[in-house]
Amino acid sequence: MSEFTSEECTDPAGHRLHICQLRKEGRDEEVAALMADPGHTCLNCNAVAKHAKNLCNPSPFSRA
Repeated sequence: MSEFTSEECTDPAGHRLHICQLRKEGRDEEVAALMADPGHTCLNCNAVAKHAKNLCNPSPFSRA
């Protein structure tokens, strides 16, 4: 997989905190904690997270 580009990540400076990067680093426990009680999904990789700041291209979703 190629390195991300600014078009793929809306916050390149914060990419080190994004779920895709944490997965790449094998930080599975952190990933699991960030994915608990999700309210956002990444439009790039479909990962879910509680906070938008942990996704490259976040979009909120309703939990209804």
